[in-house]
Amino acid sequence: MTKITLTELRLFLRDPATSLIVLALPAALVALFGVITHPAKGGDPIETYFPAMALSLGLAQLALNLMPTTLAGYREKGILRRMSTTPVHPRRLLGAQLAVSALLSVTALVLVVLVATIVFGFDPPRHPAGFAAAFLLGTPALLAVGLFVAAVAPSARAATGIGVGLFFVSLAFGGVFMPAETLPGFLVAIGDYTPLGAFMQALRAGWSGTWPQALHLAVLAGVTAVFGALAVRMFRWE
Repeated sequence: MTKITLTELRLFLRDPATSLIVLALPAALVALFGVITHPAKGGDPIETYFPAMALSLGLAQLALNLMPTTLAGYREKGILRRMSTTPVHPRRLLGAQLAVSALLSVTALVLVVLVATIVFGFDPPRHPAGFAAAFLLGTPALLAVGLFVAAVAPSARAATGIGVGLFFVSLAFGGVFMPAETLPGFLVAIGDYTPLGAFMQALRAGWSGTWPQALHLAVLAGVTAVFGALAVRMFRWE
């Protein structure tokens, strides 16, 4: 399992574009906003939007676009079918992909927090436990949706199309394109029940100093359970 995980990680890092999207883009967005704004002290709700937005954007790209396309591509090329005839079961490859995605998610989190707080003077998350709860529930929720896309997509191209569609719809309803405070109420209400919207608002709550709303945490836990179970049930090895 460790060897497969390291192999998948090396394959990921060999592609500069994916590394830039997942790791460099969130940190670069925080740096951009740090240059053009004056970071607020005291957890101003608008200012906490920037780091949470950058992190949500990077993890959504990873979970909804990159991982489903990779897994669907493995199936389309017959890699999973060939592995099923060896002692290395395809489930190990699936586990390796999840492990790599989790590692990249944590790395993106560390980069965003470091750039925001140390380089540009943003306040650190003022409710660390709440922020950690948001991250630990939100990341598996996004990955579960990505696994579901990989499970139902017949090809890598289809996985890309479905993932991109979900990505932009999630941005629109999730308060990522613009802060929730500036959106119409009905969009915010819809976003509360989407994984990216709940993740975004829960991160902002933890960063600004409050415990995330129970609704948002429940949505994230529910999405993980439902879409994770569907992905396992519907995933095809060939």
